[in-house]
Amino acid sequence: MGALLLLLAACASTDTPRPVQPELDLHHPDALRRTLAIQDVAARGDRRWLPDLIELLDDRDETVRLQAGAALRELTGEDVGYQAFAPAAERRAAQEAWRARLQPQGAQRGGS
Repeated sequence: MGALLLLLAACASTDTPRPVQPELDLHHPDALRRTLAIQDVAARGDRRWLPDLIELLDDRDETVRLQAGAALRELTGEDVGYQAFAPAAERRAAQEAWRARLQPQGAQRGGS
């Protein structure tokens, strides 16, 4: 009886996933956690994570890249023509375009 209770307790403890935490999950090893974090950031309209979303445009997982691109468009209302399934060089060029577009206006003019 004691062994059965121990087994049930062990199984029950793994059923509840922890809440999404963008500060951890945007760079989590698991693509599903990264995707959930992107969706969470977009749903909350949280623009603090724009630099992280730009980095995820070149993620190894296609779904993560697709979600990051959609979130950037949703959060900014802008589009640089990014395509998640484009070759790596094109994705990196789009990353640079996003960085340039989101750079503060003073920084674009040399900080003056």
